[in-house]
Formats: sequence, C-alpha cells, structure tokens
Amino acid sequence: MERRKFNKLTGTLGTLAIVNPASLFFQKQNPLDRIGISTVNFRNRFASTNPNSSMSNRLTLLQVPQYFSDRFSIKNVEFWSRHFESTEKDYLRKLKKALKKNESRLINIQMDEKYQIGDPDLQKRKESVELVLHWVEVAYALEAECIRVNPGKGKLQYAIESYRAINGLAKKKGILLLIENHFGMAMDPEIHLKIVREVGANVYTLPDFGNYEDNVRFDALKKIIPKAHQISAKTVDFDQNGNHVSFDFDRCMKIAIDSGFKGIYSLEQWSRNDNQMNDEEMADWMIAHIKSALVNHQK
Repeated sequence: MERRKFNKLTGTLGTLAIVNPASLFFQKQNPLDRIGISTVNFRNRFASTNPNSSMSNRLTLLQVPQYFSDRFSIKNVEFWSRHFESTEKDYLRKLKKALKKNESRLINIQMDEKYQIGDPDLQKRKESVELVLHWVEVAYALEAECIRVNPGKGKLQYAIESYRAINGLAKKKGILLLIENHFGMAMDPEIHLKIVREVGANVYTLPDFGNYEDNVRFDALKKIIPKAHQISAKTVDFDQNGNHVSFDFDRCMKIAIDSGFKGIYSLEQWSRNDNQMNDEEMADWMIAHIKSALVNHQK
C-alpha cells in the first residue's frame, strides 16, 4: 500500500478511536434487530384468511415488507403459508424482490396446510411429506431462514421418520427446520424435545408463549426454550385499557432471556375473541415490551 494512503487510513482509524473508543467493538445491539412480525397478526386484512376484509385496508404478501418496515421499523418478516397467493416461480420472484427492495429478510414460513406427517396411513403420510417438501422449496426460493412444520396428532415414530426425510432436503437447501408447541404431540414438552433430539442437527424448537395452558406454561417454556432458534412471542387478549390479560407476557420474556436465548422474537397475536385494540396497537404493545426486556438486559 502507498505510504500516503496508509497514513490516511491509520490516521482516520486513530481519530475514530479517540472520538469514540468503544464504538467499533462494543456497540449495543439495536433491539429491533431481534424482533420480527408474523403476517398472522394481520390475518383480518388478507383476503385468503378474511374474505370480508375491507378493500381499503387489505394487505398482500407483496406489500408486507414495506408495510412492516415503514410502520414498525421491522425488517424481520414471517409469512403464514395461508397468505401466499401462489407458489409459482414468477410470484415467488416478485416476493423475493419485495423483500430485497426493503432490505428485509424472511425469517420463517409458518406452514399451516392440510398435512399429517405422522399419519398411520402410509399413502397419506407420503402425500403429507411431499407437500412439506414443496414448501421447503418455496422457503429456499425466497431465501428464508427457517420453516415451521407441525408434527400433528399422528404416531410419534412415524412423525420422526417423516421429519428425517424433510430435514434431509432442508439441510441441503440451507433451511432450518422448526417445531412449535402448536397442537398435538408437540404440546408435551418432553415429546417435543424428543422429536428435536432424534431428528438431529438442523432442527430446533419454536416456543410459542401463548399455546400452553396456564398451569404448565412457564415450566414448559423453561424446558423447550434452551433448544429454540426463534420464539413466537404471542399475545392473546387485551382489555379496554390496553393491558394483556391472558397471561404474564413479561414473565415469558424473562424466562427466555434467563435461558440465554439470543435469537429473534417474532410477534404473533391470536384470539377468537374481539379485542379492544386493533392489530397495529397490539403489535406496538408487543414491540414495546420486547424492547424493554432486551434493553434492560443490556444494562
């Protein structure tokens, strides 16, 4: 390197070190980098999950990256499979372009289709695995980090065998396989962990704050969070004063932090009741509480 260029470079670095000696190596992480949002939160605005949604307020996946970025300053996006208008190559190219345009990334696809990978019927099981493998290809086309696949209510050993087949393609494509405490056999934390353990590398839990019953919620989360890659930071019901009344969300956050979880908390809200807050207000509440927990932990 020419001496003049070398001196200029070292002089600049020296100035930076004097002005802010810790800035290059010890910057605190922006909490928003560890927060994602699922399109599940806005299901009432998608035609596929609410045919009666208002045209003026309607969302599509193509709009989501910009909407999440502009409204919430969130770049980590989670798509629900039921919000895909297509899985054809041209549509996926447009989705990928929309993500890149907004410097967003697809952290996960929540796959909720008609499948049962542990079905005792061999033919139904094969069809289920083939469907999941198709969605792994969709995740790959969109450069998604993960795909969530449910074990369902079938037979445990069949589910494990199916997961191994699915994980073979997922590993080849560089897609992580997530298993959530969503319903069925994975609602037992010991079985949940057994599946993750026996399927092997590339497989993680996806703990959902809201899916357990109250009497087991906190103990079960303590068991499965150490094996988590992402967390579904779910809320359920809010009252007219803007308080989350279904369970102690902040306690769930503390469990995750105390467990050493370093990944992304993806916002999700699900309730069969009419909430007093709209979808954006509930998202704002979750972002604020997750940010608070992360900032307090950094202190």
